[in-house]
Amino acid sequence: MVRALSWLGAAALLGAALTAFGSRPSIAQGAAGGALTWLALAAATITAGAAALTAFRLSLPERSSAWALLPLPALIAWAVASGLGCLAARGTPDAWGETLGEAAECLGFLLLLSVPLSALMLVMLRRARPLRPRLALALGGLASAGAAAVLLSIVHPHPSTGLDLAAHAVALGVIVAFNASAESLIAPR
Repeated sequence: MVRALSWLGAAALLGAALTAFGSRPSIAQGAAGGALTWLALAAATITAGAAALTAFRLSLPERSSAWALLPLPALIAWAVASGLGCLAARGTPDAWGETLGEAAECLGFLLLLSVPLSALMLVMLRRARPLRPRLALALGGLASAGAAAVLLSIVHPHPSTGLDLAAHAVALGVIVAFNASAESLIAPR
């Protein structure tokens, strides 16, 4: 629990730095996306927290692999709320991701932001020496992707389009796969 809270605290500090030195969106901007945008943000936050907790819980020898299911309900809620938000945002002037350039910006931001979050997760999991390193790392990647999505929503709140949602899905897949592939860096010796 302490490791998960420490990692989440570091992610929150990164978010504070982004808002302090970057754009400061108004509450009205965030509210423009409606309830589905807020629901997706909440579900992404819960996904990040549950995945971080699970990654560290799986580092304990007596923990079952069933812990890996903990973030699943929030992940599903995040995907459903995001998808429905895309449908609701069709044709609205403030929707983001209508062009490949806009979707690529989100993809780049998510991948770039996940690098320090994933690196910190890797260091923390290496110290924990999980018995199931690939699973723990994949969950760490899910936590990093969820946190990056939350931080993106904080600095750039907007209703998304299907193309933007696809960019988010690609980022999630790349981050989880990259983290899971780092198994040799933390595997017990």
